[in-house]
Amino acid sequence: MEKNRVFIERFSNVLGADSDAFFASLERLPSKHIRINTKRNINYLPEIAEQGIVLENDARFPAVYKVLSGAEKLTSTVSFQTGGFYIQNPSSVFPPDVLCRFLPENPAVMDVSAAPGGKTVALCDMLKNSGVVVANEPSSKRLKSLEFNLEKYGCWSAKTVSYDGRVLDRHLEETFDGILLDAPCSNENKIFRNETVNASWEPALVERMAKLQREILESAFKCLKKGGALVYSTCTFSVEENEGVIHAFLDEHPEAELLDISEGENTFGMSGDTAFDEKVLRVMPHKLPYDGFFIAALRKKGDDAEGCSLKIKRDKQLDSLFYELPPNLSVSHGSNIAYIETGCVLEARPRLGKSGILLWKRAGELSAQSAWELGAELKPDYRAQTGLDGALRYLKGFDTDKTSDYHTPVLYYGEIPVGTVKTVEGRFKNKLDRYFLYGKNIEF
Repeated sequence: MEKNRVFIERFSNVLGADSDAFFASLERLPSKHIRINTKRNINYLPEIAEQGIVLENDARFPAVYKVLSGAEKLTSTVSFQTGGFYIQNPSSVFPPDVLCRFLPENPAVMDVSAAPGGKTVALCDMLKNSGVVVANEPSSKRLKSLEFNLEKYGCWSAKTVSYDGRVLDRHLEETFDGILLDAPCSNENKIFRNETVNASWEPALVERMAKLQREILESAFKCLKKGGALVYSTCTFSVEENEGVIHAFLDEHPEAELLDISEGENTFGMSGDTAFDEKVLRVMPHKLPYDGFFIAALRKKGDDAEGCSLKIKRDKQLDSLFYELPPNLSVSHGSNIAYIETGCVLEARPRLGKSGILLWKRAGELSAQSAWELGAELKPDYRAQTGLDGALRYLKGFDTDKTSDYHTPVLYYGEIPVGTVKTVEGRFKNKLDRYFLYGKNIEF
């Protein structure tokens, strides 16, 4: 692939003596990382190691691990197939991590450009499914990927909507305590590794993206409550798409203030305004062991955000299965189906695509996804054990050997809930939602 000479010239002027190291970092193959789903209180690491995958814990994010060897085996593990970890570069963990610093208890949060769901899943995990997370995705095709991942990773506090980011305020004005805006950008982080990015990149693209980013930011900020915080991020390097967007917004909006999120000399901004640059967070791949990223945090001036009120509906049959359930978990019933979702009340009433995750299609027979998410608290009478071969066979959609006399148990491999089964003619009939078989190649 021929390198983009205009890009090289531009960033040679910006970075000076650091430019050679910067360009070399863009040519390196990215390392593979995973982020463990910690809200479940399940230890997935032994099963991952058993499959011959060697991990190294990230120095900054306790739930993130670098894959030293065996990356090709990740998606075949029981842990991955049951939503135990998400394949994700640590740079993508920075924005939700920063936003969580500024959120009240039981917050109302929006992820503006959510698909395929990595940052939304991280938000729900970091918040332990407290509050409510509204995940917006304007593309109907990408919305399917987002909703698949929210179901798989047990994000029952999430709801989906599908609006153009430039008109969000028409539907959700002054609704949220926190907003994550990972803005569409020119993807300069991939320019030496991706032919499409390299071929399409030009200064005019940077200008077009900066204009779009300003429009989305303008609308998204109006969706904040007073006292709320908005985290803006991109995976590109151009000042025009990063510091330039935030600087221009602050100049035009006296009700907004820049929050200090910088983490030292290696994360310093590049606008040339020292007072500004010392408060933003730039992840540069030649200085830190992550993909390139820019993050800034804005606050809408006013009293501190107070979070959501709660309206909980529970189900006695569900309560009888578990030792303990999250305090804000609520059950909604249809005619023959039930869902678990957040009991946090969203002040606005947008047109929702998805809310919560499936609990059961028949009362008392848990869905696999609800078992994956709540399985750490399931009482022993409802558990049945299987071996690794049985777990992997189950996740391919096959029935398994009967190992318990209970009629509708949850199948476990060690402490990992694998899915739900029903005893039929001396075997465990597979109750895995076919959704998870046909969706294995979905984007993540």
